[in-house]
Amino acid sequence: MPIDNKSGLTEEMGITEEKMAHPEPRLPLNAPDNLPEGIREEVEPLYDWSRRIWGSVPRFLQMLAHAPVAVEAWMLLDQKLRIDRLKTEPGYVKLIQLVIVKTALVAQSDY
Repeated sequence: MPIDNKSGLTEEMGITEEKMAHPEPRLPLNAPDNLPEGIREEVEPLYDWSRRIWGSVPRFLQMLAHAPVAVEAWMLLDQKLRIDRLKTEPGYVKLIQLVIVKTALVAQSDY
C-alpha cells in the first residue's frame, strides 16, 4: 500500500512503504486461546465479556491485553458509550458504527 501523504504520516515519522504494506502488528497479539500465564487470570473474564457483547475478541483488545487494565478501561468506556445505548438510542449506536467504518475506510484498514 503506498503512503497516503494526506494522512499526515510521513517518512520522517518512520512510515515507509514496507510498514504500510506489512499487515503484522508490531506487538504480538494475545490470542484468546493462547494467553500467557501472567495475564490469563485477569484477561480471560474481559475476553468473555467481549464475546458476550460482540461475539468475538477484536484484534485491538488482543493487543491491549499486554496491559489488562487497558482492556478493562476500554470495555467500560465501550459499555457507557455504546452498549448502554443500544436499547434507548439505536440511532446513536448506528452513527458511531458508521464513524468506525468510515475511519477504517479512510485509513485503508483491513482489521
